[in-house]
Amino acid sequence: MIRVLPVEIREFSSLNELDEFLEKEIDWYQAILEEYGETLGSLLRGQGLSSEEVEKILKEKGFTRPVSGKGKKGRSASPSEGWFSYKGLLFSADKQGRIEMLFESIEKIENAINRIKEARTLIEELQKAGFGLGLSFSVYLANGVPERIFVQKAKSAAQKYKLELFLSTSMKPVPKPSKGEEAENKSEESQEESEKEGEAEE
Repeated sequence: MIRVLPVEIREFSSLNELDEFLEKEIDWYQAILEEYGETLGSLLRGQGLSSEEVEKILKEKGFTRPVSGKGKKGRSASPSEGWFSYKGLLFSADKQGRIEMLFESIEKIENAINRIKEARTLIEELQKAGFGLGLSFSVYLANGVPERIFVQKAKSAAQKYKLELFLSTSMKPVPKPSKGEEAENKSEESQEESEKEGEAEE
């Protein structure tokens, strides 16, 4: 099973190869999604743990709570009040904090899977239209999602084209001799044979 990188440029010899790679990426994301979903389900079913003592330690170390705000759709634009900030890095000892991390991770994974599926749909449309024959592709991927594709002539196709061009220009057919040239050639051949016979008799 492959691993998805934050940023990557991969080479593909065909659209079919690219499509197979994206399918493997989806399988990789699905495996993580299933794991996170099971963990989230266990947390939601379990009982919450007290974190007062841990919060007291965090405060003593200089951690501060971030100011929460509301987004356009009513969702929290920042983590809940159970988080503490230390030089921009957030910490939480509350069970709710872990639940928030899982919810956010699952949301981002589902978004990545949907975008990869959309890319596969577009690739399928291009294949049906006959695009991609004799071409290779350099694909820029962000978190496994294709964002840019550089198209170039496939190396095998270029080599085949050069070979066909060489054969067509270098291997020209020999012109057929005229009747006069044929008679002249036959005369020369007969003369050579007579000379050889004379030398043999001597």
